[in-house]
Amino acid sequence: MTTSTLDRPALGPTISWLCPCGVRITLLMGPGCSMLVRLSGELDIATSPAVNNALDFCLSLDHSHGVTLDAAEVTFIDAAGLRPLVEAHALSRRRGQWLRIAPASDALRRVLTLTRHTHRLLDCMAAGQGDTDQVRPGSPPQR
Repeated sequence: MTTSTLDRPALGPTISWLCPCGVRITLLMGPGCSMLVRLSGELDIATSPAVNNALDFCLSLDHSHGVTLDAAEVTFIDAAGLRPLVEAHALSRRRGQWLRIAPASDALRRVLTLTRHTHRLLDCMAAGQGDTDQVRPGSPPQR
C-alpha cells in the first residue's frame, strides 16, 4: 500500500475538481516553481482527456520547472489512461522540465510494467516508493 500526499496541507493555491467521468484532479502550486497534480479514481478512455488537460496546463506554465504526480489513489488504469502520462513525460523532457510520479498506486505500477513503460516512467519515481517524506514538489527527480 502506498502512502498518499492527499492528507498533507496545501503548499500553495489549490484547485480541485471531480470530473463527471469520475476522476478527481487536484492541482497545487509547490515551492521552487513546481506543480503537484493529485489523481484519484480510474484513469481510462473517459478520464484521459481531463488528465491530459491538467498535465498539459501545469507543464505549459511559464514558471513551472516540473510536475510531481501523486497517483497513490489511482484505483484502475488502462492503456487509454496511461497515454496522458506518457505524453506528459515526453512533453516535459522536450521543454527541459521533469515529471515525477511519487507515489504510484499498485494498479499504475502494474500497467507500467505490463506495457514496458517502466524504463520511461518508473525511473522518474522517487527512490523510496511510497515514502512521500522524501518527495518534495520543487525538487527535480533523483537519478
